[in-house]
Amino acid sequence: MAFLGLGKSDNLYFPGCFTSSFLGDKVENYKKILKKLDIDFKVQKDPACCGGFMDESGYEKELRITAKKNNEEFESRKFKRIITNCPLCYNTLKNYNKLLPNWNIESEHILVTILKQLREKKELVKNYFAEPLAYYDSCYLARYSNLTREPRELLQLLGYTVIELPKNREETICSGACGGLIVTNSELANKIALSFIRLLRKREIKKIVTADPRDYLHLKQNLESLKISPEELEVIEFSDVICDSLGIKKE
Repeated sequence: MAFLGLGKSDNLYFPGCFTSSFLGDKVENYKKILKKLDIDFKVQKDPACCGGFMDESGYEKELRITAKKNNEEFESRKFKRIITNCPLCYNTLKNYNKLLPNWNIESEHILVTILKQLREKKELVKNYFAEPLAYYDSCYLARYSNLTREPRELLQLLGYTVIELPKNREETICSGACGGLIVTNSELANKIALSFIRLLRKREIKKIVTADPRDYLHLKQNLESLKISPEELEVIEFSDVICDSLGIKKE
């Protein structure tokens, strides 16, 4: 398994197979952001699967095999921290210790990584966007990982006023994107997304940002199917917001 990156870094940037397969531009955004913040890292040339989809589908045996294989590879490279932008990967990796008695690698969501650096390097923020922006809590970040404060603090640090949805944080609303629903029952997944979109329009929300690649792509596709333009309602992936604020050219 080939790794690309800076020197002998013990940080692995793990975008996850979904982001790598469907949102390669966001992977490049996050790599640019990490470099801008002077965070050294390596990345797999051919991104591996964390096993999260197996876990969602109930394939525990396959999940354990995948976790063991990943652990052997990560240990051989002496990685101490895995940074990921995918909430499913983050939740899966941080629970590897329940599957592997020798798992001792720290897992960190990339928004936490970025926030910690920007707290110390606020001068890197080139553009402050003093405008309201709704934040959508990913189920895997909020319900399963209790990571709700950091994304909001990061948006506020960048100058945004965070609009709260009627149900948020651990009580967040489902977008229909997770749990394999898009594959097992795409009609229901789209109905849930459309219901969510109706809520946003009723609240007259113009822009909403999410840190979950599956939520982002699912909502974006449903907005396009309804022929709702970005001027009417725009769903934004978090890396785009950060790139704009740091003056980084987006992919």
